[in-house]
Amino acid sequence: MSTLVPKIKLRNARAWAPRTPWRWIAALAAFLVALLIRLALHDYLGPRYPLLFFGLATIVIHFFFGLGPAVLLALVSLLTGLYVFVPPYLSFEMPNGDDLFTISYYLGSMILLMVLSQYLRRAQYQSVLLAEVAESRYLMLLDSDADRAALEDEIRRRGI
Repeated sequence: MSTLVPKIKLRNARAWAPRTPWRWIAALAAFLVALLIRLALHDYLGPRYPLLFFGLATIVIHFFFGLGPAVLLALVSLLTGLYVFVPPYLSFEMPNGDDLFTISYYLGSMILLMVLSQYLRRAQYQSVLLAEVAESRYLMLLDSDADRAALEDEIRRRGI
């Protein structure tokens, strides 16, 4: 009976995300784009969906650039969205029931999406690593088989 989980555990499967400084610049750019889109649609949306575009930006950043920039983007977006797009605008007050629901929904959905995305990206990266290990083992097997065949031919040729 075979399993879907490989027997080899790769510790560096969590290293799927790029480690360049560009990931932080991309997170800042995604934040600014989400903020500009939300500002442009503020007259139409009003206080509804204050964190929608920030959530989408967070998901995209997490998918392409990893957990660190996505967590930072989610936290900055939460504070910015509540400050700018929740009445009374441009101020912080004690949150009411709707505000608490918005905050808990945003945090819960972002945490769930980040956990699922992290799990899927690690599994994807691990499958690529396992394929590379299998290919290198296959090439070593072919190389050793060729060496064995060459040695047998040499033995036959010398008549040993």
